[in-house]
Amino acid sequence: MAGLPEAEREARRLGLEFVRGCELSVMAGALDVHVLAYGIDPAHPELVQLLAVLRAAREERIRAMVARLAELGLKVRLNEVQAEARGSHALGRMHVARALCRGGWVTSPSVAFQEYIGDGRPACVLKRTPAPEEVLRVVRAAGGAAVIAHPLLYGLAEPEAFFAGWDIAGVEVDHPGHSAQARADLAGWIARRRLIATAGSDWHGEEEPDAYIGCRRCDLSVVVALRAAGAERSAGRGDRRG
Repeated sequence: MAGLPEAEREARRLGLEFVRGCELSVMAGALDVHVLAYGIDPAHPELVQLLAVLRAAREERIRAMVARLAELGLKVRLNEVQAEARGSHALGRMHVARALCRGGWVTSPSVAFQEYIGDGRPACVLKRTPAPEEVLRVVRAAGGAAVIAHPLLYGLAEPEAFFAGWDIAGVEVDHPGHSAQARADLAGWIARRRLIATAGSDWHGEEEPDAYIGCRRCDLSVVVALRAAGAERSAGRGDRRG
């Protein structure tokens, strides 16, 4: 979020359309759901406070994971994980995975997830976040439109039913992890709930060569629709529950 003003200035210089946004991890029970918040006001006080809470929870989680790894004999240090974040305060498991790889504890970040820090693995610690409805309320208050990222990757038997009570504006349909059939399967949900179908690369670093920046695209009309949805929700005039 701290880089948005600089990015927006550069986009204007290049004549590019710029959309403010961030990705938020929200715990729905034991399920870690990723929410894309498009068009938010980065200076909105409630959003600033929410992000501070989430950052603190992330650091607490990473400290606990580092402690668990030490118990397993993998003595990676917190400062080594922080170094992998390269100045970012939003620590995540990928930073742990890279630190483990750099320290020679594993051969690749993917092995780190498979063996130690992935969901259900011995060093994994669940996130602690505010309730989904509170996170979505803050996104709405900050002028944003909330979109569920890659809904078919959560292992849900009926994702449409699971997210039925969530105040969302859209669903990420075109994602590297969604097959052509999966994208087609989402069309009914989009139509029934009048949601916006978005696209995204979900790029998280060079370890994911098939999910590079720009590998998924959407029409400018999607941006227009997201902005309209954000304005509608922040004014309290709409609620298209997904």
